[in-house]
Order: sequence, then structure tokens, then C-alpha cells
Amino acid sequence: MTKLRPGAPLIRETDVYERTDALIVSLEPRCLTIRLKGRREAHSVDYGAILDLARKLAYRRNLQKGA
Repeated sequence: MTKLRPGAPLIRETDVYERTDALIVSLEPRCLTIRLKGRREAHSVDYGAILDLARKLAYRRNLQKGA
């Protein structure tokens, strides 16, 4: 497992494209930052918020399966 250190975020280009620009993900100790390649606009999301969203989506999928 790669430990995230404060001075060295882990930055990766994904295989996901928004129009013609690849998504760039930066994993930092407290949050995940996402931006489009070649753009300065970036959005940071707390890991807790990502976990909450994943749980909500899983709950919705389970509700749809039962209905």
C-alpha cells in the first residue's frame, strides 16, 4: 500500500475523458483533487464525502433491486 505523505501527492492521469481532455486525479493526505488535463480549474473532495456518496449510491442500487 502506498502511504500518502503531506509533501508528495500522488498524481495520475485516468483513462476517463471529458470531451477530449483526460481527467487528472491527485490523491492527497486529506482529500482527492480532480481536474481536466491542461486546465487550472480543480475540485477537491474530502475522502469522507466520497465514502458517504458511495454508501448512498449502494443503498439506492439495493432499493432498486428490491422493487
